[in-house]
Amino acid sequence: MDVLGLPLEMAAVFVATVLAGSIGFAHYVLVYVLGVNPFESKTLERPSSERGAK
Repeated sequence: MDVLGLPLEMAAVFVATVLAGSIGFAHYVLVYVLGVNPFESKTLERPSSERGAK
């Protein structure tokens, strides 16, 4: 069976590659260009005695 003139396996690889590239591009834009952070930063400051400072 052919999909757009390609064998089914090759068409599936083509679609998977385009999908993975689209997800990667969206990740790049959201994280590195727009700087969107989906999780709040809840960094707790440890007391100086636990950090190794004497």
